[in-house]
Amino acid sequence: MGNNSNVLGGKRGSLIRLIIIGGLIIGTLHLLLEYLIVFDFLYKIPFISTLQYIASGALGSAVYKGGLASALLGLVFHYLIAFVIAAVFILGANKIPLLRRYAISASLLFGVAAFFVMNFIVMPLSAAPKVQFTSFSLIEAIIDHALTIGLPLGILIWRNAHVVHAADPLKLPSMP
Repeated sequence: MGNNSNVLGGKRGSLIRLIIIGGLIIGTLHLLLEYLIVFDFLYKIPFISTLQYIASGALGSAVYKGGLASALLGLVFHYLIAFVIAAVFILGANKIPLLRRYAISASLLFGVAAFFVMNFIVMPLSAAPKVQFTSFSLIEAIIDHALTIGLPLGILIWRNAHVVHAADPLKLPSMP
């Protein structure tokens, strides 16, 4: 293997596999913990409305008249976004040894960064209605992104870093 090889999985297929696994994990965790538990139970926002809100980023407010079909489109968009977020972190960790060495702390920061990018750059540029955060909802959302998006990706990288290229100057901690 040359220095340009993919160090996390050894092969491009392994990286794609990690991205798919990572996207499925973070997409499902975020869906269950944030959308179903926090939004539905805590904020009393129906689950279907949350999924429609995701679709509204592309289709605007008309999506709320679409019923289950627009909610399913929101679910598809949710997982597409999860795969992109997973790909950014996994491909970044593949190229940046520091992200592999400090996978957990780097991933927690990445989760927070994902929140800020999505809510303060991507969403304002989309057709979705604007969201107002209270102090509580902002803190909750930041913690949620760190724990349901960042942390699972960090654990995935940490658990799969045993294939790191021998030329990598950073030594990873051994797994328990």
